[in-house]
Amino acid sequence: MTALSHRRNPIFWQEITHQRRAAPRSTWIGKVVPPVLLLAILIGVPLSLSNPIIAFRHSREFALVAIWATHAIVAVRCIIAGANTVSREHVSQTWDALVLTGLSARQILLGKWFAALRRVAPWILALGAVRLAMLPVLMIAFVHRFAYFAYRRYSSYSLYDDYQMPTVEWLPWAVYTAVVLTVLITLVEAACCTMLGIFASTLFKRGALAAAMAFIVRFTPVAIFAGFTRYELGAASYRWYRFAPFAFADGGTSPLYMLILPLTTWTRGRHVEALGTYSGVLLMLLGATAIAFMLTLWLMRRSGALSGAAR
Repeated sequence: MTALSHRRNPIFWQEITHQRRAAPRSTWIGKVVPPVLLLAILIGVPLSLSNPIIAFRHSREFALVAIWATHAIVAVRCIIAGANTVSREHVSQTWDALVLTGLSARQILLGKWFAALRRVAPWILALGAVRLAMLPVLMIAFVHRFAYFAYRRYSSYSLYDDYQMPTVEWLPWAVYTAVVLTVLITLVEAACCTMLGIFASTLFKRGALAAAMAFIVRFTPVAIFAGFTRYELGAASYRWYRFAPFAFADGGTSPLYMLILPLTTWTRGRHVEALGTYSGVLLMLLGATAIAFMLTLWLMRRSGALSGAAR
């Protein structure tokens, strides 16, 4: 139970104490710029909806870029936090002393994992806030586009008496599901990136090399799936968010976007389809986390850590 409870795990508190002592003092730029940028995103992007032309043409793109950029930054921060945990023990030649305490590999791994997650908790919160704040922006931006094209079609066919204006329906279950799944995938993404950093740190025993290798492992699928999507759909296609491989490239943003769309003639059947695409992304992240966790345990045991608790 000690291994599973980070508050009772001595490695967790040892890692937290080291981070507090070793962390460089933040300059005023480091303390001010990130919150200001976050506020600019959370306030500026929604304000773009106040201008009908910008809302029609650019608000959706602003929201997506904000999500993707924040996602990439937080993923990098999580990888770096994990890459410095085990490699530091080897560089400082304290790994053997840590093993001699009698703590199991599982205790060591979970303690360092939870400590790394706590270190990047503000960044995880920022990613979750940006993703949640952009959901209504994406929804309203879609309504602007749908209303524009529906009005043009109505103007063209208004001479016909039997023409009916298309309807827009709100799906509460889809919106509530999108909110819950946004929080879930943000946490899973952070856990996956941090564990990849710890795995690389255990394997290469050097922080910089471990971080570089973890970056390659995490972002290579992004490049592959994004390139495949571009090849299949073209440079500019409105179908990108319906193309399942792209969901792996954008960290699950596209199926979440499909979930929050209101029910119209354009979106019938897409909400259920989005759940399947989202499940694929989530399973990929969970699978990568589980594989990295098991491999890290194996490497730690090969380095001398006990296979079970000493008690």
